[in-house]
Amino acid sequence: MNNLKMADIKTFDLSDKDLQIGDVFTPIKWGEFAVNKFDLFSKWLKGASIFDPTMGEGNLLESIITYGLSKGFAIENMPTNNLFGNELNTHYFNKAINKFKEKYGLDMSKNFTNEDFLRLKPRRFDIIFGNPPWQNFVDLPESYKEQIKSYFLKYDLVGNTQNLLLGGSRIDIAALIIKISIKDFLIQDGEAIIFMPLSLFLNDGANKNFRTYSIGDVKYSVDTVFDFNDEDVFGGIATRYGLSHFIRDKKQIFPIPYYRNEGATWNHYIAQPMFHETDPLSILSNNNEGDNFDNIKPVLIKKESSPRQGINTCGANDVYFFDELTDVNEDLVSVSNKSRDKVILPKKFIFPLITSKEFKSELSNPSKWVLLPYNKNGKPLEWEQIQLFPELLFYIESNKDILQGRKGVMLNAMLNRGHWWAMLGVGEYNFFPYKVVWEAYGKSHFNPKIFEGKWQANQSLQAYIPVRTLCEAKRIQTELSDKQIERYLLSLKMEGTMNWAQPGKIKKIIKFEESLTLI
Repeated sequence: MNNLKMADIKTFDLSDKDLQIGDVFTPIKWGEFAVNKFDLFSKWLKGASIFDPTMGEGNLLESIITYGLSKGFAIENMPTNNLFGNELNTHYFNKAINKFKEKYGLDMSKNFTNEDFLRLKPRRFDIIFGNPPWQNFVDLPESYKEQIKSYFLKYDLVGNTQNLLLGGSRIDIAALIIKISIKDFLIQDGEAIIFMPLSLFLNDGANKNFRTYSIGDVKYSVDTVFDFNDEDVFGGIATRYGLSHFIRDKKQIFPIPYYRNEGATWNHYIAQPMFHETDPLSILSNNNEGDNFDNIKPVLIKKESSPRQGINTCGANDVYFFDELTDVNEDLVSVSNKSRDKVILPKKFIFPLITSKEFKSELSNPSKWVLLPYNKNGKPLEWEQIQLFPELLFYIESNKDILQGRKGVMLNAMLNRGHWWAMLGVGEYNFFPYKVVWEAYGKSHFNPKIFEGKWQANQSLQAYIPVRTLCEAKRIQTELSDKQIERYLLSLKMEGTMNWAQPGKIKKIIKFEESLTLI
């Protein structure tokens, strides 16, 4: 069972047995794929108990039976009393009970439980075989988030509740289910075969704590990963997903075998973190020739030049971004987009916005612009300042409902201070005279480019290093253009995604030098 979308998730509390966090089930053929790859049927025949903690309609457990039938085993010759499952949603639970009864003549009422897995009394099994829900903490219903915060702390997925509210809010509930399964439901040296979002291995930020491969005193290792990549296992689910094999009480050792589906062929790679043990996995050629990134020369920058993501309007692009601009006079411009026509605004708050066009040719006239109601120190204009510009005041007030209706923990902090016209990704660094900018979304080549003056980067599409001198910008651009850096980014297998070259990835090759002398 895995994640679908927020529209399918109901508001609930822990006692609500109608809850659906994800309602897309693992196809039987892919359950059999896992059974075959990890020899589950043979282990089961020899006495291993198998447990699915979030079983949905029981497809994974059924796949063990169908695999056995395909090998000529009769139902009565299979140890079905050693199959166990749990499902919170009562409807799915009943469908699983009925399916095993009607299709196989099996009464599984003593083996299947209808509980919230977070409340289930621990017991030990030889093998966990599951597909937990895929849902970021931040996207869960508010009432449920309050009730499960403590579990993320208990199982070492966040350092404190503040982290969970901020960057840690992107941690996936699948990480929690996997850790609980390994710690509380596996025997010593037991194994877990899990269908899971690969962001737990491949993304920066919130999933870092999952990659400690420990829960308190309990260690576990990831032993093998199958990256489905080109294979559409779950029918249009955009999340990158795979099948992973964990072993309890085994110290993590890298590299590990990593199989990637490329054009219907499983190509064999190896995977390991490059700079720190909790870094995202780099996917390297199996012979490892030329894939050692230890000799990447760190790029020296000042703390104030830390890599940044572009401006984030938090869902208000139509308010802040424009496609057309004409001068009205020395102080005013007329701007338009698909939703707003010929809006008059003060020229001093309108900035050119970088697009992919600027990376394909020499800099020319902008094709997009952004409204930044900010001071040059990176702080939002105060209301008294806005009132000094009648056109800006009118426009901001006209869009008050939209701007106040935006959501987000970090944004809410600014809204609560009265700056409901504020955005994320804006600070003094936006107004540095030079930016070394690269496309951070969906590319396969790393091409840093210098932008001078007022140019601004756009949300997740670009990232940049802000600097104060042209000489410094040229030095950083040259050092970032080292092909080893591009090859490192390619090893993360994020081309084509929004995580291609985000600031967190570039920070791995940055060395901050507070006392660095500017040239």
